[in-house]
Amino acid sequence: MAAALTDVELHVAQVLDTAALGVSRTASPPSLYTGPMPMPAPPLAVAVREVPGDAPEDYMGTGRSYLQRDVQVLVRGRDYLEAQALARGCWRALHLAAVPGYVSCRAQGLPSYLGEGDNHRHRFVFTVTLAHVV
Repeated sequence: MAAALTDVELHVAQVLDTAALGVSRTASPPSLYTGPMPMPAPPLAVAVREVPGDAPEDYMGTGRSYLQRDVQVLVRGRDYLEAQALARGCWRALHLAAVPGYVSCRAQGLPSYLGEGDNHRHRFVFTVTLAHVV
Protein backbone atom coordinates (compact mmCIF):
# COMPACT_ATOMS: atom_id res chain seq x y z
CA MET A 1 0.00 0.00 0.00
CA ALA A 2 2.85 2.45 0.75
CA ALA A 3 3.84 2.65 -2.91
CA ALA A 4 0.31 3.80 -3.77
CA LEU A 5 0.23 6.69 -1.29
CA THR A 6 -0.03 10.11 -2.87
CA ASP A 7 1.70 13.30 -1.81
CA VAL A 8 -1.31 14.90 -0.13
CA GLU A 9 0.71 17.93 1.02
CA LEU A 10 1.73 18.68 -2.55
CA HIS A 11 -1.84 18.26 -3.85
CA VAL A 12 -3.24 20.69 -1.26
CA ALA A 13 -0.45 23.17 -2.05
CA GLN A 14 -1.27 22.90 -5.76
CA VAL A 15 -4.90 23.83 -5.07
CA LEU A 16 -3.78 26.85 -3.06
CA ASP A 17 -1.16 27.80 -5.67
CA THR A 18 -3.81 28.04 -8.38
CA ALA A 19 -6.35 29.87 -6.20
CA ALA A 20 -4.79 33.34 -6.76
CA LEU A 21 -4.42 34.06 -3.04
CA GLY A 22 -1.13 35.93 -3.28
CA VAL A 23 1.04 32.99 -2.20
CA SER A 24 3.13 30.85 -4.51
CA ARG A 25 5.45 27.85 -4.48
CA THR A 26 7.41 29.21 -7.45
CA ALA A 27 7.91 32.87 -6.47
CA SER A 28 11.32 34.02 -5.34
CA PRO A 29 11.27 33.63 -2.41
CA PRO A 30 8.36 31.19 -2.22
CA SER A 31 5.51 31.91 0.19
CA LEU A 32 3.70 28.54 -0.03
CA TYR A 33 5.39 25.48 1.43
CA THR A 34 4.87 21.78 1.96
CA GLY A 35 5.99 20.58 5.36
CA PRO A 36 6.84 22.87 8.27
CA MET A 37 7.08 26.64 7.83
CA PRO A 38 10.75 27.41 7.19
CA MET A 39 12.44 30.08 9.31
CA PRO A 40 13.36 32.34 6.35
CA ALA A 41 9.79 32.38 4.95
CA PRO A 42 8.40 35.81 4.04
CA PRO A 43 6.02 37.54 6.49
CA LEU A 44 2.90 36.45 4.55
CA ALA A 45 3.16 32.71 4.06
CA VAL A 46 1.32 29.38 4.11
CA ALA A 47 2.63 25.95 5.10
CA VAL A 48 0.79 22.71 4.35
CA ARG A 49 1.68 19.61 6.32
CA GLU A 50 0.15 16.19 6.75
CA VAL A 51 -0.76 15.26 10.32
CA PRO A 52 -1.79 11.90 11.82
CA GLY A 53 -5.34 10.91 11.01
CA ASP A 54 -7.66 7.93 11.11
CA ALA A 55 -6.49 4.41 10.36
CA PRO A 56 -7.29 3.03 6.88
CA GLU A 57 -10.65 1.32 6.48
CA ASP A 58 -11.40 -1.72 4.36
CA TYR A 59 -12.96 -0.58 1.09
CA MET A 60 -16.08 -2.72 0.77
CA GLY A 61 -14.22 -6.04 0.94
CA THR A 62 -12.20 -5.30 -2.21
CA GLY A 63 -8.77 -5.68 -0.62
CA ARG A 64 -8.26 -1.95 -1.08
CA SER A 65 -8.19 0.71 1.64
CA TYR A 66 -10.20 3.88 2.10
CA LEU A 67 -7.92 6.56 3.56
CA GLN A 68 -8.89 9.87 5.13
CA ARG A 69 -5.75 11.97 5.34
CA ASP A 70 -5.57 15.12 7.43
CA VAL A 71 -3.62 18.14 6.31
CA GLN A 72 -3.01 21.15 8.51
CA VAL A 73 -2.86 24.54 6.81
CA LEU A 74 -0.85 27.12 8.77
CA VAL A 75 -1.17 30.74 7.66
CA ARG A 76 0.82 33.66 8.95
CA GLY A 77 0.80 37.37 8.24
CA ARG A 78 2.21 40.68 9.40
CA ASP A 79 -1.00 41.65 11.19
CA TYR A 80 -4.15 39.95 12.44
CA LEU A 81 -6.47 41.03 9.61
CA GLU A 82 -3.99 40.14 6.86
CA ALA A 83 -3.43 36.65 8.28
CA GLN A 84 -7.16 36.13 8.91
CA ALA A 85 -8.07 37.15 5.35
CA LEU A 86 -5.50 34.78 3.85
CA ALA A 87 -6.59 31.93 6.13
CA ARG A 88 -10.22 32.43 5.11
CA GLY A 89 -9.21 32.53 1.44
CA CYS A 90 -7.31 29.26 1.83
CA TRP A 91 -10.31 27.72 3.60
CA ARG A 92 -12.67 28.78 0.78
CA ALA A 93 -10.29 27.39 -1.84
CA LEU A 94 -10.03 24.00 -0.12
CA HIS A 95 -13.41 23.25 1.47
CA LEU A 96 -15.31 20.97 -0.93
CA ALA A 97 -12.62 21.41 -3.61
CA ALA A 98 -12.47 18.89 -6.41
CA VAL A 99 -8.92 17.59 -6.00
CA PRO A 100 -7.90 15.10 -8.72
CA GLY A 101 -7.38 11.60 -7.32
CA TYR A 102 -9.45 12.20 -4.17
CA VAL A 103 -13.11 11.51 -3.51
CA SER A 104 -13.52 14.43 -1.11
CA CYS A 105 -11.79 17.43 0.44
CA ARG A 106 -13.50 18.87 3.51
CA ALA A 107 -12.45 21.42 6.10
CA GLN A 108 -12.78 20.45 9.75
CA GLY A 109 -14.06 23.76 11.05
CA LEU A 110 -12.99 27.33 10.37
CA PRO A 111 -9.50 28.83 10.73
CA SER A 112 -8.50 29.22 14.38
CA TYR A 113 -6.26 31.98 15.68
CA LEU A 114 -3.03 30.72 17.27
CA GLY A 115 -1.68 34.08 18.40
CA GLU A 116 1.66 35.55 17.46
CA GLY A 117 4.66 33.36 16.75
CA ASP A 118 8.22 33.97 17.90
CA ASN A 119 8.71 36.39 15.01
CA HIS A 120 5.59 38.43 15.98
CA ARG A 121 3.61 37.19 12.96
CA HIS A 122 -0.07 36.44 13.50
CA ARG A 123 -0.98 32.79 12.79
CA PHE A 124 -4.15 30.94 11.88
CA VAL A 125 -4.60 27.20 11.36
CA PHE A 126 -7.23 24.81 10.08
CA THR A 127 -7.35 21.17 8.99
CA VAL A 128 -8.73 19.63 5.83
CA THR A 129 -9.39 15.94 5.29
CA LEU A 130 -8.88 14.40 1.87
CA ALA A 131 -10.24 10.93 1.20
CA HIS A 132 -9.11 8.45 -1.44
CA VAL A 133 -8.93 4.73 -2.15
CA VAL A 134 -5.65 2.83 -2.46
